[in-house]
Amino acid sequence: MPSNFIFILHFHQPTGQLRYVNERIFENSYKLLLDIFREFSDLKFTVHISGPLLLYLKDNHPDWLEEMFKLGEIGTIEFMAGTISESVLPLVPSDLRVGQIRKYIEVFEKLAGFTPRGFWLPERVWEPWLPEVLAKAGLEYVVIDDATLRKTGWSTEKTKYAWITEESGYITKVLFIDEKLRYILPWSSPDNVINYMASYSGDPDAMLLWGSDAEKFGEWWDREASRAWLREFLGKMRSEKRVVMVHPSEYLREHGVKGYIYLDTGSYDKMLEWSGGFFRNFLVKYAESNNMHKKVLWVKRKIDKARDKLGEIPLDYYMAFCNDAYWHGLFGGVYLAHLRQALYEHMIRAERTAEEAINYYSTNGIGFKRILADFDYDGVEELLLESPSLNLYIDLADGGTLFEFDYKKPGLEHNIQDTMTRYREPYLEGYNVNPDWYRRVSWRIHIWGPETSIHDWMFNTPFRDMSDLALKRYSVAFTEEPRKLYLRTTGGVYYHGSKASNLFVEKELNVDVNGYRVKYTVKNLGGAVLKGKIGIEYHLAWKIDRESNRSPWYTVNGKGYDITYWYTGRANNITLHSGVYPSITLKTNRDVETWIARLVSYARTEKGLMEMPQGLAVMFVEYVELDKNGTFELEVEHRIEG
Repeated sequence: MPSNFIFILHFHQPTGQLRYVNERIFENSYKLLLDIFREFSDLKFTVHISGPLLLYLKDNHPDWLEEMFKLGEIGTIEFMAGTISESVLPLVPSDLRVGQIRKYIEVFEKLAGFTPRGFWLPERVWEPWLPEVLAKAGLEYVVIDDATLRKTGWSTEKTKYAWITEESGYITKVLFIDEKLRYILPWSSPDNVINYMASYSGDPDAMLLWGSDAEKFGEWWDREASRAWLREFLGKMRSEKRVVMVHPSEYLREHGVKGYIYLDTGSYDKMLEWSGGFFRNFLVKYAESNNMHKKVLWVKRKIDKARDKLGEIPLDYYMAFCNDAYWHGLFGGVYLAHLRQALYEHMIRAERTAEEAINYYSTNGIGFKRILADFDYDGVEELLLESPSLNLYIDLADGGTLFEFDYKKPGLEHNIQDTMTRYREPYLEGYNVNPDWYRRVSWRIHIWGPETSIHDWMFNTPFRDMSDLALKRYSVAFTEEPRKLYLRTTGGVYYHGSKASNLFVEKELNVDVNGYRVKYTVKNLGGAVLKGKIGIEYHLAWKIDRESNRSPWYTVNGKGYDITYWYTGRANNITLHSGVYPSITLKTNRDVETWIARLVSYARTEKGLMEMPQGLAVMFVEYVELDKNGTFELEVEHRIEG
């Protein structure tokens, strides 16, 4: 008896993908695969098109979708459902998980005219409560990796059959991707692949399932080489007697399930390696991932209050969960700024929609809110300042820094503080890369040694910062004027490990419609004379041109510079330009030594180690010699112009 072969191709590009990348992949991979499906329409393929890609193809390549759906109607392709944003479901609030799937099915049904029965689990991240969600969404089966089976302690032989699992009486049928098959198809010869699958012939219920990225054909691997391999492989499958291609629903209908099973949390082998065995660990490793996740949870509080008036969850809110920017492994992931930016755009639009629905700012009559709340669930309160036009989020426990700056005006939604810290990654061992020792945000104060340079700052030369101010906890003092407040702390300067001076620091903040102003004061309370460079740090995220990929630039006192240029000199006006967004300016109340550099990280991708721009880093520096009660002051204004 022949063994059964299920061939699943997962088509996906994330929310916020650059247009030229989408179009290149469409030309190299998706058109190729449509040709292959047509040529071998007598065989049986299974396809999942992710929610973000489905929406993109609907708007940009509807003819391709129509041809794919025709192949579904004649029985060549069985389509699988997913989440509308290709969200990893454990990151989605529990009461919205079913909605993520139902929204996908709603969009798919309108386009295709029929309903999928199975579910492609994003990044195959499995948690034991999923059967209830899938059953409530009306789906029959799900595909996950056999690494999850092994992680639970079961034999790999169970991979070759379908099983039932349940949660709270809700059931779903589980089919497992065969890891060995995933590693040899298409990287080995067609004969080797077929012979491996044929080794299970003789058992009529045996099933070999390959499920992986469609982009392997034509994008990751040369288009013509992909075409040749597929044509040889599928040509041989036509006459192969030991293996037969089937759809998942056909297999379940004819062979059923072996029994019931319970499964541990899991994913595919590499994801388990990258995440330390549990996907949510990415939220601990990367502050930027956690920031996005906690932002969507914060926005949900407002959406929940507006549910009756909104009628349904805004699509923008669902799309903010697209998984790619929340993690990092082989691909750029969280290091890709254009993906993070797209998620913040969706979050900010959804937030504004909810605020307008409930007239959020009318409750106090001033159109401005000051909130102390544990935004990131670390047990410590952050300070959130909100208005109809912008949000400023301040981490009082991390140097009194600005970690999110949302501009909320329609069409201009952008988190200007969405920059990226450089982390220690295992693949960077051997490279001369020092990870950041603090989060790359704004308003952080340093006391640099007199010989410190821009290179020391950007490349993290150890022990150049002589004070403990960078990481100090700040207190907040509110004023009767709601848009004005003070952040204050005390700290020290250390010479050769011994405390030499006591310092008082104050940040006076004034917020307006299009930005804010901070007056910085550093006072030497006593001890040795303070001799060093006071540095005030900012990071700005330019708006990325995802449509035509134009490069940003900046000006210093009106003179323009390429974004890659490192500037040192005296200045009082830095303006960041992107061509697709109003100018973002930093202005000081006097000329001051200024260091400017492009912040870059080095991250592994499918094309090797790459330099990834993360934003513009700006340090305002002034050498001081402060006796007891000597004071340094500087005002910095940060605005969106026009």
